[in-house]
Amino acid sequence: MCPYVDLWGLELPVYGLISVVGILVSATVAFVLAKKKAVDLYDFLITAVVGGLGLFIGAHLLYALTRTGDIISAFSLYNTFDTTGEFIKYLLDIASGMVFYGGLYGGLLAGFLWIRHKKHPAGLFADIFAVVIPLFHSFGRVGCFFAGCCYGVKWEYGISGRVLNSGVRELTARFPVQLVEAACLLVLFSLLLVFFLRGKAQGRLLTVYLASYAVLRFVLEFFRGDSIRGHLLYLSTSQWISLLTLIGVGLYLFLSRRKYAKE
Repeated sequence: MCPYVDLWGLELPVYGLISVVGILVSATVAFVLAKKKAVDLYDFLITAVVGGLGLFIGAHLLYALTRTGDIISAFSLYNTFDTTGEFIKYLLDIASGMVFYGGLYGGLLAGFLWIRHKKHPAGLFADIFAVVIPLFHSFGRVGCFFAGCCYGVKWEYGISGRVLNSGVRELTARFPVQLVEAACLLVLFSLLLVFFLRGKAQGRLLTVYLASYAVLRFVLEFFRGDSIRGHLLYLSTSQWISLLTLIGVGLYLFLSRRKYAKE
């Protein structure tokens, strides 16, 4: 893989560059859809920024939770640091990674609270975000492939060349789970876009996305080879969250149907 690229003498992370492209493409699609539905673009932009902040915080918080043991162990090393600032920097380095599910729900929570506060059309906003989230996520997974993170299990027909932290290239061939997920996310984006343009499942596209991605993620986790994600009873953290997501979507749809029937 290629974690860094040299541009005009600057060594830039490929993951970051691809993420920026993903943000620009996703934002363009989102604003086109918002304009098509006569949504106030300023209101939508502010909501997206608030959601982005929630995404950033949630992604880091969930990653930190998966490394709780390392964080607790770090306090036993407190006396080995010259200053408190160095110790805090060490803790931040431990929690420097991000977990997608944490970012997803952090962003959705922040966006929901802001939409409710401003009394924006929640269903319409949610539909637009449901379409563009898998699009942006697909760019992120391609970035993961080049960065060498979120890698797959060993597979003789896979792809080798992942760059390790030491800078050495790994010779082991691995299943390209990042690229497979990126392709599946593009398919999901395409389906949700068609639903949106045809007016299907209006106000419910977010539940369609959440349920679909939960199934996809649960299955693909079996093909992941990295152990840093955390496991409980033979399932990864993301698989448990996927199961909870499916249960949550099911309950929401059941309660919504009951409320509709009563009305």
